Amino acid sequence: MTDTWQPVPAIVKRTRMAAMASYFGLIGLFTGDALVSLLQGAPWYVALILWLVRVAPLFIFLPGLRRNHLRTYAWLSFAIMLYFMHAVNVAFIPGDRLYGLLYCLLCVSIFCTLVLYIRAARKHLGMTLQ
Repeated sequence: MTDTWQPVPAIVKRTRMAAMASYFGLIGLFTGDALVSLLQGAPWYVALILWLVRVAPLFIFLPGLRRNHLRTYAWLSFAIMLYFMHAVNVAFIPGDRLYGLLYCLLCVSIFCTLVLYIRAARKHLGMTLQ
């Protein structure tokens, strides 16, 4: 599949980099939250288990993202909607409002950049949306 991608237009490169930055930003947010919970006195195994529960579904998509499979990007956009629903719930918790809003912002940005990347890549490859 990589042979058909050469040369890659700039819009495809930029949207893919934005999607990957949002993806790793979400993983970084979960990592930071686990570290904060450790600093607040949570046992290390509880923080580790909660971190794994949040991050493991995202890591499932990593091999396909690295190989640049469009189907993986599409499935990730569906999975991000589950994270978005949880982020909205977290945003309404008074003590976690800032974390929830940042969580929502990252979910929206990854979803939008995934959709833009899929559209640009399909246009570049000459694929139809049917």
